[in-house]
Amino acid sequence: MSETPFPDASPAPLPATAAPETAPRKRRPPRRVQVSQVQVLSPAMRRITLKGEELQGFEPVDPASYLKLIFPEPGQAEPSRPLPDGPRPTAMRTYTPLAVRPEAWEVDVDFVLHGEGPASTWAAQAEVGQVLYLMGPGPGYKLPLPAPEHLLIGDDSALPAFETILAALSSTARVRVLMEVMAAEEERPLHSAAQLEVQWLVRGRDHTQAGQALHAVLSQPGFAVGEAAVYLACEAAAMRRLRQLLTADKGVARSQIVGRGYWKLGTMNHPDHDYGDDA
Repeated sequence: MSETPFPDASPAPLPATAAPETAPRKRRPPRRVQVSQVQVLSPAMRRITLKGEELQGFEPVDPASYLKLIFPEPGQAEPSRPLPDGPRPTAMRTYTPLAVRPEAWEVDVDFVLHGEGPASTWAAQAEVGQVLYLMGPGPGYKLPLPAPEHLLIGDDSALPAFETILAALSSTARVRVLMEVMAAEEERPLHSAAQLEVQWLVRGRDHTQAGQALHAVLSQPGFAVGEAAVYLACEAAAMRRLRQLLTADKGVARSQIVGRGYWKLGTMNHPDHDYGDDA
């Protein structure tokens, strides 16, 4: 499968686009890291631990925050260190930092293996000692802790972000998760101190069906959202359809929904600040 149908993903949100008169966002310095461990979480998911002294001070503040990884170009043993004023690396993708251990200079990143592409191809063959460059961290989800309930709706690409949100919730919180995956083998236990209800939905490996399993559940007459804080993250067009379903058919206020288009069908380099505000 080529990179185009399902671009390398597990991205996390960036701040809203700056106004034209605002100075361009300053790049954070790249950090050289090495693979220290590779774990198989499921047939299509790998958890890769990255380690290096240059991770000193890397401490994300928000759940569902982001980092950028720079991968080797064809023929390179390791990527070149990006220069502050140099061109943007072409083999760069955005991911969610999962577990971060500042004292050990380590960060875990989960990769979805979905076919050809710089990140997916690299993750499928990743070995201890291989080198990447990492940039970040960036801000993420301003978790509305006072909300009476939390509803997380997403596909495989959002699973790492959801795990960081679940880890940030207390035992008094109630949270429902609707997670759409490629196959039943991708299901795995999710953990949280919160009162947690998880529903796994299988869409199959046809990426043109992205969001259909989620839509079928959300459109059921008995499915109510109430005043839950909604974090909706999946394929960009599906995210917009689901957002419209929630607001038009379920009476959910737009202010209750945080949308994230983590990837876009047929697009190789989808912008990582797609909030779906036009939906």
